[in-house]
Amino acid sequence: MKKVLLLILVVLTGITSLSYAQRWIMAGVVTNPGEDPSISVVDSYNVWIAGGSPDTPRVYRTTNGGQEWFQVNTSGISKQINCIYALSPQLVFVAEGVLNSNAKLLRTTNAGLNWTVVLQTGNNGGYFTSLVFSPTNPLVGAALADKLYLTTNGGLNWIEQANVANSGSAKNSLMLIDQLFYGFGLSNGASRVRVTTNGGINWVNQNLNLSGSLVCGFAYKDDKLTGVASTSTSLPNIARTTNGGSTWVPLNIGEGLVGKSYIKWISGTNIVYILGENGAIKRSTNGGLNWVGLENTGVNGLTHLSFVNINSIIYGYAVSKYGYVVKLVDSVQYFLTGISNNVNVDNFKLLQNYPNPFNPVTNICFEIPKLSFVKLIIFDVLGKEVETLANGFYSEGKHQIVWDASRYSGGVYFYRINTEYFSDTKKMILIK
Repeated sequence: MKKVLLLILVVLTGITSLSYAQRWIMAGVVTNPGEDPSISVVDSYNVWIAGGSPDTPRVYRTTNGGQEWFQVNTSGISKQINCIYALSPQLVFVAEGVLNSNAKLLRTTNAGLNWTVVLQTGNNGGYFTSLVFSPTNPLVGAALADKLYLTTNGGLNWIEQANVANSGSAKNSLMLIDQLFYGFGLSNGASRVRVTTNGGINWVNQNLNLSGSLVCGFAYKDDKLTGVASTSTSLPNIARTTNGGSTWVPLNIGEGLVGKSYIKWISGTNIVYILGENGAIKRSTNGGLNWVGLENTGVNGLTHLSFVNINSIIYGYAVSKYGYVVKLVDSVQYFLTGISNNVNVDNFKLLQNYPNPFNPVTNICFEIPKLSFVKLIIFDVLGKEVETLANGFYSEGKHQIVWDASRYSGGVYFYRINTEYFSDTKKMILIK
């Protein structure tokens, strides 16, 4: 028996390179999402997906970070949903595609129990291609069909922009910083984006100098000076500007991404993500100048991605036309300070649980010297994972987690901590 326990302990204490800030993981699956589903992230746990086929709209949501996905009522929504934006777990907007006339923009305030039409395009008004809200002011939003509509009161009222001529726009290419600065990628002619800097009074076509005409990826930094864009055929080349679009310069970001792409800028940072049609994802931490590929799960057919930055922790989700969902957790602080190669592992500590032996509740404490992604797992004597007590970023200092083992049988258990720099395992005994 002692030899078995010793063997298990050796296996459990092996240091694992987790690299959480570099890897996408699976986050569930939804059924029949359509050929081009869209996704919107509220926080680390609440995410919404919308799509469907021409006459069968589909909406899904998760409230536990992708462990479970629930199909949401679509009563009142007639057609396939082209775009979605969730301002909170309950307040969500969706916009119909397919129709050439009378496409609807709808809102729910009760997590999909009921949907209310807040805007309709009218006869020959086209269908919606994009829907966004400002990352810094959620009262300001924009929706794009054959015309562009702006809201300044959180989506209650939408005002048509009179001076924009939409000669064709790429889906989910709408970019909005605030009430004055927004624009979208065009879908025909030379590669261009159409941008206003004065709230729609004037519009300017900015030439990207890229191959292709469908500008599907488009994002600006909050400073309204630095931007990146791509077309459906330009990869590995994207365009980058540092002067508000007066000039765009082609930039090769390296192999790996192909096809239609989507770009998301993390508000308040220099961090940008780009998603390729083949499921590959790259990230830049210096405003789109240099790019690094991120490991993913091998999911193909990713059609859209969405991020939220909460207290310098970035939560990202992407959805595939096959229904697979992947997610990423990143730390802004990692990118600002870098991952030090001189971290003193002696400053990481996994303490002995107390009480020990215990029945049925015990306390597990650990100490970390800097912001770190921490995973704390309970194993039984056979090495089977029993429960995950921590799986996220923790700040510098001492942390205590309570484990209630009332539903487990008595015996020997192990708990293991893993971070980027440190791994350790300790033994505990549950008495019943």
